[in-house]
Amino acid sequence: MIYERIRQGPSPRLRLVLLITIIILAAFLRLYRIHELPPGCNYDQSAYGVDALRIVRGEEFPIFFESNFGREPLFSYLVALCFLIIGIGPTAIRVASALVGILTVPAVYLLAQELLSEEDGWARWGGLLAAFNVAISYWDLTFSRMGLRAILVPLCETMTFYFAWRGLRTGRRGAFVGAGIFLGLSLYTYQAARAVPALVLLMIVYQAVLTRLPLRRHLGNIVLLFGIGLLVFAPLGLYFLRHPGSANLRIGQTLVVGAEETETSEEISTLTTKLVENLLMFNVRGEDDPRYNLPGRAALNPLLSVLFLLGLTVSLLRLRRAPYLFVLTWLAAMLAPAVLAKYGSNFKRAIGDTPAVALLVTIGSLWLGDAIERTAASFSISWARRWRTATALLLTGVFLLSGLWVYRDYFLIWAKDPTLFTRMEAGQTAIGEYVGQLPPDELVYLSPVPADHQSVVFSSGIRPGIKAFNGRRALVLPARPEQDVTYVIVPGEDKTSLDKLATVYPAGGIVAEGPDQYGQPYFLAFHVPAGTEAQIKPLYPLHATWEDKIRLLGYDLESTEYPAGGEMDLVLYWQALAPMELSYTVFTHLLGPYNEATGGPLWAQDDSEPGWRSYPTTLWSPGEIVLDRHTLSIPANTPAGVYEIEVGWYYWVTQERLSLRDDVGDVSDHLILGQVMVTANQ
Repeated sequence: MIYERIRQGPSPRLRLVLLITIIILAAFLRLYRIHELPPGCNYDQSAYGVDALRIVRGEEFPIFFESNFGREPLFSYLVALCFLIIGIGPTAIRVASALVGILTVPAVYLLAQELLSEEDGWARWGGLLAAFNVAISYWDLTFSRMGLRAILVPLCETMTFYFAWRGLRTGRRGAFVGAGIFLGLSLYTYQAARAVPALVLLMIVYQAVLTRLPLRRHLGNIVLLFGIGLLVFAPLGLYFLRHPGSANLRIGQTLVVGAEETETSEEISTLTTKLVENLLMFNVRGEDDPRYNLPGRAALNPLLSVLFLLGLTVSLLRLRRAPYLFVLTWLAAMLAPAVLAKYGSNFKRAIGDTPAVALLVTIGSLWLGDAIERTAASFSISWARRWRTATALLLTGVFLLSGLWVYRDYFLIWAKDPTLFTRMEAGQTAIGEYVGQLPPDELVYLSPVPADHQSVVFSSGIRPGIKAFNGRRALVLPARPEQDVTYVIVPGEDKTSLDKLATVYPAGGIVAEGPDQYGQPYFLAFHVPAGTEAQIKPLYPLHATWEDKIRLLGYDLESTEYPAGGEMDLVLYWQALAPMELSYTVFTHLLGPYNEATGGPLWAQDDSEPGWRSYPTTLWSPGEIVLDRHTLSIPANTPAGVYEIEVGWYYWVTQERLSLRDDVGDVSDHLILGQVMVTANQ
């Protein structure tokens, strides 16, 4: 009885009830604990948050976002809409992608129903099975909760294909209009969607060749489809025409082929490796990056893998039938971006394959049901009914078990991965949230997290005036600040700045700490009251001024004697005298007898923008003191003797040095700090 009902297909009412149930399941998996999973708000998520925040504030309404290697705008505008509805924050970014993931489920249902509309038997369940497979897809679930624009690809491409196929089957002009709208919208999502127009064209060719579709009758509607798609795409297309290279900037950076420095044989080897890697990700081993997957987990569990491979085989055997050939073409086309990219997430780049994979699993399931029906026909009536019922229950159990499997893998295993705090940049998010609630006029310095890290920028509400330096190579000190100062230090990465700050600002102290990471606070906040004078005491004080812009107050040198083959740590105490528009480079040289290797007296050097490029002079404010550490590696063949330490500044673009005035008033382009002894290498 159960089997007979299944074989006959669902009634319209039952179909609607089951579809709604599947959508509710998809919504539960994509929205459950969305406020905390994934943790934090990583760099890419935050970039969309920054875009959306500027949109909400009315600061900009771009057709293409140039930052972060360039991004199509549709997802950022969707995030802005979520900000307006549920409030600004990481949760709204993830909800935006979750809603897209939920809508993809009914979209795949519609497409599967359309593709299998001329099939009979178990195919009556095709739409519901395909929708259920998307709903419980670990791959789709992960990206539905990630807050990345790539999740738009499955939805837009599926709706494009649905309307196009329906239009070709029924001839209804409204379907071609819908296909054109979604075709144009797909190009506002993610680079992988650029294969969608070609897939629509191939769909038309397959229909014309394999089903003898009368193209003349549909020619006007086909032109309408691509015309509307072009019209929708036109604003972005005009931007690309006016900004050559912007459309393919990221593609060119990641492409396996075409690099001038890469040999053809190496490209072929890399392509082969990437192809095998991506073919295996469906059934054997998937993405290793914990941000996008439970490391190593294949896209499909073993049970669904069998059905996928069965569906793949059935589709290959039915290549002369347009729906099956199209699904295989779809699978190959959307796998290409992952194969051609030399680095990056395979799951992310191939995200457009999630509906195609669901369809192949469905095709395998339907074929199995029909095969069992044919086999059962040879049994006695009573045994045939038992066999059919048991088979139907078994297949139902496979899908339900797969849903539980996905829940376990995501919410019970992946969610407890301790590395997610780092991988999802929850610490940087916490820093942004902390500095965002500080008084707007308070000076804020970070170390060593960059001030322009998108997680900090977004979580702080795009707070202006945040500065950052690498505390392993520098320390920035307002000489006598007129307002309060807060340093936010990550002690796990910067182990020296807090001790130095306690010495320089005895009146300051730690006032807050960040979330726990491996048993210690991720960050500590050191507060300096307004008017506190920095207590700096260089070991070797002196005064020299470079063009009334930069003053040297002295330096630290731990020794006056170093062995050949050793390293010399030099800390320079700079003070900004005026704002600077150019980023200057410090040179530190060890000079001695003639060196054949350098063609002069140079034996060691360390040229770098201040703080190992972490605090360029364009960021300096008048009065700031910058402790700038340089390490000179002394070659092992350096002869023993007395050497001089030379320092100065230059602009790297022109190599022109800044002039200086020392204590005596002499003018030069360099300063000799003093002498050190280099001893023979033991």
